[in-house]
Amino acid sequence: MNAPLDIDFGLGRIRPWVRSDRDALVRHANSPNVARYTSTRFPHPYTCEAADAWFDFLEGQDDPEAYAIEVDGEAMGGIGIRRGENEYAHSGELGYWLGEAAWGRGIATAAVRAFVPAMMARWNLLRLNAFVVTGNVASCRVLEKAGFVLEGVQKAKAIRGGRVQDHAMYGLVDSSRLPLR
Repeated sequence: MNAPLDIDFGLGRIRPWVRSDRDALVRHANSPNVARYTSTRFPHPYTCEAADAWFDFLEGQDDPEAYAIEVDGEAMGGIGIRRGENEYAHSGELGYWLGEAAWGRGIATAAVRAFVPAMMARWNLLRLNAFVVTGNVASCRVLEKAGFVLEGVQKAKAIRGGRVQDHAMYGLVDSSRLPLR
């Protein structure tokens, strides 16, 4: 197991989730504006029971995939990478969210810029993917500022709340990690 991750990114800190984050997690995650662009794995409404299930899930991981984004002394969002398996073990999928109190301050961009290289090095990842609902222009900008490249759009990738969602596919490859051919 690797040492716990703790990154100061200037506008805040990326650190492990702890159960004492429960009230802040529920307060910031329980927003229709946050939920509308997340996967249904991110429940809405976001309840205390959902937070407890989240902490149970994280405590079952030897090396957690997800971390809190702390701003102004409280957890206001989350960031993580779901690692691939087998022939995809060199890659992962990035996800992140922020509560509305942290929007428009450059926090997501700074967090992604700090988190991605640290986790790619930690897990020796060559590639990261990120999928964003095309209407989430702010998140698309975050990824582009962090060096991700738009690789295409998946039409009708999801249906959420009866609405069809297209997803922009972003990728980031660390060419310094490419194996010799």
